[in-house]
Amino acid sequence: MTEAVSILDTLIAHASTNPDAPCLLHLESGRSVSYGQMVHATQRLTTMLAEAQVGRRSRVVFAVRNHWLVFPLLAACAERRAVLCPIDPDTHRDELAFILTDAAPVLSIFPAGLTVPNVPGRGQLVTLDAFMNDLDSAAASAASASAATVEGASASDTALMIYTSGTTGGSKCVMLSSANLLANAASLIRRYGVSAADRFFCVLPTHHMNALMMTGMVPLCAGGSVVLSDVLSFKNAKHYWRLLATHDATIFSVVPSIMALLLRLSPDGSRPTLPSMRFGFCGAAPLAADLWQRFEATFACIIHQGYGLTETTCWAVSTVPGREHRHDAVGVPLDCAAVRIDRSPFNDDEALLFDDGAALRSDASAGEVLLGGPIVGPGYFKNARLTSDSMTPDGYFRTGDLGTLDADGTLRITGRLKEVIIRNGTNVFSRDVDAVLRAHPRVRDSKTIGVRDELVGERVVSVCVVDDDGDAPITTNDLRRFCQERLSQAQWPDAVHRMGYLPAGAAGKVSMNTLRKIIGGELSEEILTSLQSWRFKRAHPSDLEALRGIVQRALVEGRDIPFLAYWGCGERDELADCDRQALVRLRDYVQGARRVPQASPTMTLVFTDMHARNNRIPEARMNRYFAAVRSEAEALGMRCEFLSGIWSAAGLEVSAVQSAIASPEFAERWAAEPMAAQLVTQASRHVESGGDPNEAARFYYQACALEGAAIASRYPGHVFATYNPPEADCVSPPLPKVYLHSFKEGTSVKPWFTS
Repeated sequence: MTEAVSILDTLIAHASTNPDAPCLLHLESGRSVSYGQMVHATQRLTTMLAEAQVGRRSRVVFAVRNHWLVFPLLAACAERRAVLCPIDPDTHRDELAFILTDAAPVLSIFPAGLTVPNVPGRGQLVTLDAFMNDLDSAAASAASASAATVEGASASDTALMIYTSGTTGGSKCVMLSSANLLANAASLIRRYGVSAADRFFCVLPTHHMNALMMTGMVPLCAGGSVVLSDVLSFKNAKHYWRLLATHDATIFSVVPSIMALLLRLSPDGSRPTLPSMRFGFCGAAPLAADLWQRFEATFACIIHQGYGLTETTCWAVSTVPGREHRHDAVGVPLDCAAVRIDRSPFNDDEALLFDDGAALRSDASAGEVLLGGPIVGPGYFKNARLTSDSMTPDGYFRTGDLGTLDADGTLRITGRLKEVIIRNGTNVFSRDVDAVLRAHPRVRDSKTIGVRDELVGERVVSVCVVDDDGDAPITTNDLRRFCQERLSQAQWPDAVHRMGYLPAGAAGKVSMNTLRKIIGGELSEEILTSLQSWRFKRAHPSDLEALRGIVQRALVEGRDIPFLAYWGCGERDELADCDRQALVRLRDYVQGARRVPQASPTMTLVFTDMHARNNRIPEARMNRYFAAVRSEAEALGMRCEFLSGIWSAAGLEVSAVQSAIASPEFAERWAAEPMAAQLVTQASRHVESGGDPNEAARFYYQACALEGAAIASRYPGHVFATYNPPEADCVSPPLPKVYLHSFKEGTSVKPWFTS
């Protein structure tokens, strides 16, 4: 195929061969456009733009969703050396105001009924209906259209501007030339053997480059045709395969979220017979290997994946027909692109990270993906600094993506440097969402992240640190509404979470991976796994859900993960090795829950002096032993207090326990207690000075019931670590429990009772 010097030249070349050949079918209006008619429409639009004073470097805003006019209007703007700026009509009013102010269009075309902000420089406004009436009634001739073409029009002129999602000050506007568009289209046509016989089916939004290129420029430059549908959604997805069959489509273009939706609607792969179908394209967002494989297997349909950015026109890298797919890679460079891996931002010994936090393999070729070639656009509109920062001196674009390039040229994307979330093929920049949330008077800080989701690619999740000192607590729904009033719908957070802090690394930067794992519950599961290590565990926790809730709340709110344990007294008045070993084991056990500094595990030892007195342990010996234990425990970072202090604070008295033991109700409970005999046996081993084991056991049993309620009230939300087995829960506080070996694995005897 001969490279054309303009989009209109390309259309004319096809029209001269067969003016009646189908060019485009617009399903919403039912309008069918041949190549001859497309050329005529472009020529008439060129004249109309001239009459509207649209000239060199003028901007034309087209805020209409998936209308066929976008293609001839793009070609006509290029003839006028003007720039087309297609935007989403659902753009939030604040963002729309920014775009109109920033672009300062000479002409803006909007759907009827859309409220357009009255900002300086918004130019002439015209509704789509009025513009189409003028187009259809115009009597412009090819000669007058030729005269309307600006002298010196060149394919190197900027012809297209694409605004990224963003609010005032945060939005970027990517500029592309006709040469960029034509080079990318020609390369894709060569790779995929696209011809005039191909019919492309478009359901992606035409204000994005994926639709404009893959189901627009590619078929039009090849002389094929386009079936332009409304943007695919859950409501019309059930008709997708039927429409492909009805219109004899040969190539379709989707994004991963559409693939997931089609699989959900038809998990058995049922669809009409598609004898004309060749393959599908998938781009605009990362395509997971399992989704790719399932889709191809379920629907018996080849999917070619591509990789690129708006700044590089569209695809720079893609899979190759006839070559077996590597589902962990995005393909090899097109002949219009050069790919380079740059490690210069990283130290040689610095580990790059996958999105899931795993270390990138130590490969000398791993680094930031740079893209070069004729598809790299001229930069960002009105942002020379960003353009300079994004380009290397020799003209390569810094993608912000991390990847490796194999010896055969296969590119594998492994992570991201830039904080961009791709939902349904739309880029959402976390900084823009956070800028809005931080503007809320009660939000101290905010971090927006992408959370993987098969259906939409990534969900937009915002985490806020909120000040609740106001008259009423602020809810996450309040914060979502705050965003919805100030952001376009494509940027709305799918969820807003409140946290007490934002987890940060040593350098102070928020750890995205840790934040994802906290919000998703993965970090709490890691901690639960650590707490259930059989190195320490004697039995399964008493209430795993309650334990999970304590850990998750601590991680979310940024508070301690609190543990509590009894420590008794036996025959010794000084520390022994078993005491030291048991204390170190307790310290090591709770430290297994340490993941973020803001949610550190703590251990509080309660010295059971009241139980020791019940066992008639001499006061002086008990005090010496507990003092020695306290010194060692506090050196290990543990807190200590005496059970007698808890009794005093709760108003418990020995006489009240003795009185309760004398009651008929206690006698009934004691008679029904399965542990009664074992408690008496234990008392017989530990009671000194001729004490009665039966009386000691009964006192201990009743005391534990009363003090247990006091401890649960004093230490709500704590985890009780006990050396007792689960059947002895009757003498433990009513808190979630973990059951541990005492001073080494497999040892059930309590350290203070060891000789």
